[in-house]
Amino acid sequence: MIYWIILPIVAASFGFVLITVFRHWKEIRLLNPESIKEERTRQARGQIIEQRFFRVKTNKLAPFKALFKRGAFFGKKKFHSAYIRLVQLDRFYKQSKTPLANVAPSKQERVKTLLDEARSLARDTKWADSERRFLEVLSSDNRNIEAYKGLAGIYLKQKMYDQAKETFEFLVNTKKADDICYAGLAEIEKARGNIASAEKMLNKALELQPKLAHRYAELASFYLEQDNSGQAWPLAKKASELEPRSVKFMELSFEAALRADKLDEAKRRYDKMRLLSEDKPKLQALKERLEEHGKKV
Repeated sequence: MIYWIILPIVAASFGFVLITVFRHWKEIRLLNPESIKEERTRQARGQIIEQRFFRVKTNKLAPFKALFKRGAFFGKKKFHSAYIRLVQLDRFYKQSKTPLANVAPSKQERVKTLLDEARSLARDTKWADSERRFLEVLSSDNRNIEAYKGLAGIYLKQKMYDQAKETFEFLVNTKKADDICYAGLAEIEKARGNIASAEKMLNKALELQPKLAHRYAELASFYLEQDNSGQAWPLAKKASELEPRSVKFMELSFEAALRADKLDEAKRRYDKMRLLSEDKPKLQALKERLEEHGKKV
């Protein structure tokens, strides 16, 4: 039963094959087993040739690759160097816009230089040159306190009291005055005979600098000039205590103690001066005054 079913299927399949062969017989006839073999050989030979060509190309290009790599590295270095030079040139160009920026002194340095020159000239009593330097500072910085004080100082030394007082009072009115200003005003008032005003100014100077021995000595000297040894003595004593190795202050305190009839204090200061000073004539004169005052007491 099955045999009769399969047999027609096989016959139909065989018939289909025959029909296909018949239709393509011309092409089949042209097929040559030898040609197929040659085609395969040709393809294999082509692959070998391609592989060989690739190897040859690779071997020949190897030096060029190495050269290219070296060239690329060298090029990167050159590019980096060129970039650095470009940055430096740009920086130089920016600096060239202000060529004196790194050479010319700043305003602050210039002012300091002028002040130093003015003070040096004042010490050499070159008043006109010193004044020009101070005025040059003020033309650059019209609020410079040191320049105003310097001007007032050289006016005072030349006894140009009006100019000195005007400058000192400007500092007082602008609340920029210090002990130097009040001491200068005291000297002007004393020179003009205004003793009370001078005393007031000296006390103000001491108030501003209570740790400065010179201010105590200055006021003590003022009181001695006014024959007021009672007020002079504690001030002179304080000055010598603040600067115990100062011969000048020790001599002042000796004078104040002697005139205030404080003989023991005067003797102590004389003994200290013998250790500090080598001026034998002055020491001898002080000894004689001490002995003479002792006889009176």
